[in-house]
Amino acid sequence: MPAPRVALTTRATLLAVVICVLVLTLAYPLRLYLRQQSKLSQLARANAQAQTQVDQLRSTVSRYNDQNWADDEARRRLHYIKPGEQVYLRPAPATSQPTDQSRHSVAPGDSAWYGRLWSQIAAP
Repeated sequence: MPAPRVALTTRATLLAVVICVLVLTLAYPLRLYLRQQSKLSQLARANAQAQTQVDQLRSTVSRYNDQNWADDEARRRLHYIKPGEQVYLRPAPATSQPTDQSRHSVAPGDSAWYGRLWSQIAAP
């Protein structure tokens, strides 16, 4: 009776070898598939974020067609007024005048470009 046992063991060994070969053959493509699926989901998230940004920019652009919005922006940013309107201006709060020494101690990068240009022209 030992012969059937050897045949069963040989068949089991052969089956185990075939299963191991199949697993090893399919492991690399499966890993690539999972990596590609991960990359696809990452790209889908990036695409969704880009689409929301495009939608926001389109809504911003659509505001430029609204005349009331353009008028409000001109009033706010450029201080435009309509004919016949009265404007009340408040004087700026008083600031202390810098002395000559502190005026020259300002670093060149701290002032506006035209101030630096004028100081270079005015300096002998």
